[in-house]
Amino acid sequence: MESCMSANCAAALSSTPGSIFTHFIQVLLASLCTLSKNGDYPIDRTEEILVSEREFDFVIAGGGTAGTILARRLTEVMDWKVLLIEAGEDPNPITDVPGLFVTLLGQVQDYSYKVEPQEGMCQGSTNKQCRWSKGKALGGSSVINAMIHVFGNDRDYDKWASLGNEGWSYKEVLPYFKKSLNCPAEHIAKWGEKYCGIGGPMNIRHDNYSITNILDIVLNSAHELGFNVLEPLIGDRFVGFGRAMGTMENTRRVNTAKAFLSPIKDRKNLYVMKSSRVDKILLEGDRATGVRVTSKDGRSIDVKASKEVILSAGSIASPQIMMLSGIGPKEHLTEMGIPTVADLPVGENLQDHIVWLGMHIAYVNESTVPPSATFLMDATYEYLAHNSGELAATGINLLGFVNVNDPSSVYPDIEFHFGHFPRWNPVKVGSLMATFAFNDELIRETQKNIMESDVLFPCTVLLNPKSRGVVKLRSVDPADPVKIYANYLTEQEDLKTLLKSVDTVKSLLNTETMKKHGMWLRHFDIPGCRHTQPDSTEYWECSIRHVATSLFHAAGTVRMGPSNDPRAVVNARLKVHGIDKLRVIDASIMPNIVSGNINAPTMMIAEKGADMIKEDWGTRVHVEL
Repeated sequence: MESCMSANCAAALSSTPGSIFTHFIQVLLASLCTLSKNGDYPIDRTEEILVSEREFDFVIAGGGTAGTILARRLTEVMDWKVLLIEAGEDPNPITDVPGLFVTLLGQVQDYSYKVEPQEGMCQGSTNKQCRWSKGKALGGSSVINAMIHVFGNDRDYDKWASLGNEGWSYKEVLPYFKKSLNCPAEHIAKWGEKYCGIGGPMNIRHDNYSITNILDIVLNSAHELGFNVLEPLIGDRFVGFGRAMGTMENTRRVNTAKAFLSPIKDRKNLYVMKSSRVDKILLEGDRATGVRVTSKDGRSIDVKASKEVILSAGSIASPQIMMLSGIGPKEHLTEMGIPTVADLPVGENLQDHIVWLGMHIAYVNESTVPPSATFLMDATYEYLAHNSGELAATGINLLGFVNVNDPSSVYPDIEFHFGHFPRWNPVKVGSLMATFAFNDELIRETQKNIMESDVLFPCTVLLNPKSRGVVKLRSVDPADPVKIYANYLTEQEDLKTLLKSVDTVKSLLNTETMKKHGMWLRHFDIPGCRHTQPDSTEYWECSIRHVATSLFHAAGTVRMGPSNDPRAVVNARLKVHGIDKLRVIDASIMPNIVSGNINAPTMMIAEKGADMIKEDWGTRVHVEL
């Protein structure tokens, strides 16, 4: 297959086209050569492990954002044998294309969890169940997310430290954010290295192909209201509007497997099992000794970890594996018929960023023309031939951070993601709505609006939810998905905060900048809300209950805290309370979810966790504070 691909690449790059169609095919083939291939990633050593290699120093369960970073950092110690187990395969090459990220969700490299039905929430979703996407591939959710790279703010991490988690203040975690990064030289020249590192494995760049006039309108309106224009977005100020950088390079997505594993894919001490599921932790008394794994062909084996077992399977799967192993709430484990090894609140403290797509800013854009019958092919050609156009960008890198409860605060409670959808293009907006698993009625209503005007979506994100959910086992079968109780808006304050975000959008619309462009707040005709008056509090609340859903930022289910905290599962060294040689290193350890997208914080947790492991096993580390 590799030789065939190489031959195709060479032919495409050297041939002289005889027609436009031939040229298009040649560009397609040549461009596919620049997208990811199986050979870019570590080989699958499953068969070798099944036959002979069963003992390792470290076993990492989960090859997502955190797991791939851990595998890179731990194999830097050449005497350590490290096994990384991932339930998915290598990222599909199409995941490299930024503009296609909305088409990836709900597909083969997405777990597509469904939350349990909740009265008064997810009412516009298919079967009234919100979908929770989570990446099922080497690189995890970094393979299918929107690539936005933000840190949160200093208060987030200082709060973690104040809860008894020594070493987790903002000052102490900032070096680990930077350690991963390779920021553009021009960014460093202009802004310095305080918040953006150089020489790290992960490239982050600005998306240079978004529709800039729309961005300028929003930024000018925000400035007119007195908001900071955050340039750069990551810095000392946390309230304002600005453009985020993303995990990309040369208009290609950079997932964590590509960034951290591809350069070291041939390390002899790195072992990777793909399409393999971790079923449980092997325990001898209160000590973890390894894991039980089911391979892609259904064979079950036990692999040993002489030093540590590390769970990096995420906020849904990490608690599932723990509970299946007897580590969790005693009452629930007893209910499931599982003997309790450690009675800990695993699966509790579940948090997520809820996103509301109910506000639509409409305007007549004179520059918008109906798409041609070949617009998809044209966009594909522009991207493959010139690395530009719609497919070169996600189009949602403009963010706004505001505090709707206390406008004088320097910390936000709401985040806006701005997405522009041009008139006469129902495919693009329909893809967005389908991404979040909204029902056909809502998709049709959205597409009807887009035939009449351009629409700017100020997608509203609740940053610091007070509501807490829980993850529970559905059965003792590891193949059974867990039960996810999101418990959205069970705390009334969460609903009130979302409702107040309407006033911020109205204020933007009342600026001279937006008035000049004839922008207005369009009524979104939600079938389930037709009994309400447009623009009434009752309507907006109904809208939230229909078109608010998950931003796929599950966190907190294996909470970090000291041993005297009854809510805590792991300590500040990320070791499970009461269980020796077992750590959890992923977003599940967050005591409180951070005020922004969580991929960058998850990377930081993995970088810091890797250094903790090295320190605890006598390996010197050096990170400048």
